[in-house]
Amino acid sequence: MTKEEQDFYLGSGFTMDQVNEIREGLEMGLDTSVYAKKEFYAIQMRQIRLGMLEKLPVEVYASGEYDWFQMEEIRLGLQDGVDVNIYANPSVSYDRMRQIRLGLKSGIDLSKYIKMDAGILRELRKALMSKIYIVEYIQQGYNAEQLEQIRIALEKHLNIVPYLHKEFRGVSIHEICEGLEKGLDVSCYAKVEFGWQQMREIRLGMENRIDVSYYANPLYDWQQMQEIRLGLENGIDISTYYTLMYTASEMRRKRLALQENGVAVFPEDEAHFEAFQDISVTVSSDEMEAFIYVTDSSRLTKAQIMRALGSSGVRRGIQEPEINKLLRGRFKDKTILVARGKAATDGPDGWYEFFFKTELDRQPKLLPDGSVDFSEIQWYEFVKAGQRIAVYHDAAMGSGGYTVTGRELPPRKGRERSVLVGRGFSLTEDKHTYLANLDGRILLNGNRIDIDNTLSMEEVSLATGNVVFNGSVYVSGNVGVGAVIQATGDVVVNGYVESATIESTGGSVFIKQGVNGNAVGYIRAADSVTGKFFEACRVYAGNEIHAGYCLNCDLHSENRIVIAGKNGQLAGGTAYAKVSVEVSFAGNRAGIATLIRLGVNDEFSNQQEETRKKIAEASKQLEILRNAYADFHVKYPPEVRNTMDMYLKIESAIFTKEKEVDTLMRYQAEMENEVKAVRSAQAVIHDTLYEGTVFEINGKHWEAKQAHNVRLKRVEGRVAVYRN
Repeated sequence: MTKEEQDFYLGSGFTMDQVNEIREGLEMGLDTSVYAKKEFYAIQMRQIRLGMLEKLPVEVYASGEYDWFQMEEIRLGLQDGVDVNIYANPSVSYDRMRQIRLGLKSGIDLSKYIKMDAGILRELRKALMSKIYIVEYIQQGYNAEQLEQIRIALEKHLNIVPYLHKEFRGVSIHEICEGLEKGLDVSCYAKVEFGWQQMREIRLGMENRIDVSYYANPLYDWQQMQEIRLGLENGIDISTYYTLMYTASEMRRKRLALQENGVAVFPEDEAHFEAFQDISVTVSSDEMEAFIYVTDSSRLTKAQIMRALGSSGVRRGIQEPEINKLLRGRFKDKTILVARGKAATDGPDGWYEFFFKTELDRQPKLLPDGSVDFSEIQWYEFVKAGQRIAVYHDAAMGSGGYTVTGRELPPRKGRERSVLVGRGFSLTEDKHTYLANLDGRILLNGNRIDIDNTLSMEEVSLATGNVVFNGSVYVSGNVGVGAVIQATGDVVVNGYVESATIESTGGSVFIKQGVNGNAVGYIRAADSVTGKFFEACRVYAGNEIHAGYCLNCDLHSENRIVIAGKNGQLAGGTAYAKVSVEVSFAGNRAGIATLIRLGVNDEFSNQQEETRKKIAEASKQLEILRNAYADFHVKYPPEVRNTMDMYLKIESAIFTKEKEVDTLMRYQAEMENEVKAVRSAQAVIHDTLYEGTVFEINGKHWEAKQAHNVRLKRVEGRVAVYRN
């Protein structure tokens, strides 16, 4: 565009943002007459221009009747190849268009519900994708916030129906779901008189096994409930502050004082002092010790000492041996401890007794000869339906104490542990015993137990057919040529795998005897892949790859690759790891071509570039919106523009677009942090690095010469080699 053309457009009433869109279209060889119209805002022009670039039939939405968000939804629908005529109507808001479009993209036609609120459409779409039926709740008048929690509960197979009430907010239903998921009796708080924060405090108390009846009263506000709950959880005597007469802040002050000291104490400047001839008695501020100071013990009697102690309020814990020692000797100007109180003790905390191995050794064992044994790895443990898996033992009360003044110090109860969460098990009526609900693999992670369905087979082959299983798969024998195993949990094969496909979408793959892939074998795991050896196969791990040796493989790990033991060789093919590769031998004597790549890979770099483009595009759109917003402020007074539909849409769009830019910027920052983490990516060769091995570390290429016991990493634009 020449300066004269630019001046022409500006002189004709186009804004600079509109002119910029026309200029970009001309530079890309587009027929800008389609959108070079003053009726279009620059942001609308942009949607038409993007559609033309993608060779889409923009005439479907190139109309001033659509706002730019509607245009975008129609453009994305055309891009996805869905029938946009179902929702391409100016009367359909962009957010409803979006839900119809996403539904069509997933094979779900929501057109008959098109007049519903966008939030309700979103929940209906997600429910239908999960094969959950929520139309009855929509018909009953539940809003989008409530429907979201109902949908999630039904997806988790929680019996939420008895507790539903239209007066509950979505967050209240969420609190009920949290309790149901953890096996709590939610009936004590699933009541309309409780707000969601009050529900939360009762739920947290039940999780931590305290007596919530002290505060499960709607007359308490949630902050008061919290102070009573924290006191009970810390085993202190709440009787001094849990009544409704105290505000939450007053409760807090009393709770913290009790928590810190166990009892109310005398301030430091109010220590007891009583003077007798030749004797003075001092009681410590916490009343736990009493001392006498004598000017001359030879003139004292026991009766005088006891009378002085009594006058000072010292009644318990008197150390008579010390008094007798004082009377037998000749002491002058001496201070002696004559009474000591007994501190109250905390009782033992609650604890779980588990009836399965909670820690398994999943690493291959290094044998004395330097080789690695993969056969004895404890991969996981099985349980049977109905088997007792855990028993909770309550916290116990400690022992009481007393001060030297005779005041009783109440004992403290130990802290209770929260209930176990997870899946595949249930809590019995005694609220202490946990039973497995199914046969399967059991795993403990912190306070969570997961029991997955486990399918056990002797072997898998073309004769047995493919295995697709929602859970874990255990094969006691071999997996034959052409076989396929797809599991959501772990896959364990005791024997060999030959030219097969094994995928775990939610766990790990462990193959005790190794894999012969014959260039078609494929092993993929969301977590780790472990095997005695891998030959001529592709292996992908979301975490780590462990093996005894690898030959002519394509390995990809999002963390590290370890080829361990004295024979741990990585030769031929390609190995990529984001953080580290650790082998005994890299390559072989024959100089087989071996590529080892570390650090940031092409896919990650592409994601970074795509994110940069999205930020630039969103920022440009935001700039256009802000310019249009400013233009409305110049052209119209507040009482006019605040009634204009387009102005209000621009105002809303700016808020939405700012959130989008902020989200993209956070994602970009996360990727940059990941880049920093992999800058230290390194390869460690414990024995021999052979010629023919090529390294690519964070984009820097280096061809190896034979070396022994070395470590490689990128330093200042080159691959540096260090001795181990």
